[in-house]
Amino acid sequence: MWRALGLWVGLAVVLGASTGCTKRVPLEMGTLDPRLRVVVTFADSTQIIGKIGLDERVDLYSQGHLYRGRIDDVTLDDIVLRDCRLLRSMGDQEAQWSRVIDAHHELGGTPQDFTFHRADIARVERVKLDPLRTASQSLFWTLAGAVSTFLLAERS
Repeated sequence: MWRALGLWVGLAVVLGASTGCTKRVPLEMGTLDPRLRVVVTFADSTQIIGKIGLDERVDLYSQGHLYRGRIDDVTLDDIVLRDCRLLRSMGDQEAQWSRVIDAHHELGGTPQDFTFHRADIARVERVKLDPLRTASQSLFWTLAGAVSTFLLAERS
């Protein structure tokens, strides 16, 4: 029984440590450090999530659509995204089904290019690990696993 308990606790700790909870911390406007994972929100509520550096993969949420592409150029005036492919259309399953059906022919349809002006940036937030929430979630799942193990091991 103690061996099973140790296995469950070890598994819970590994899973808790590998997947952490994140939070968004506001950054000073205009600072786009290519080493940091950020969320850049524009005036029209379009968001770019990822590291804003050359040839970095980013996610783009725009008008209910999720795209994945790469950053082609970052200048003082513009952020240029190339080869953005539609991954998901919010509230509409058509894009997902077309990708599943046509996956062997072409992945994600025709790529699109986007150019965003840095003057239109509403806010920049850094995505960072929230250690308190991660620890509390890990503790909860560890205790839940231990209690479950004890209940399953009980022969009454």
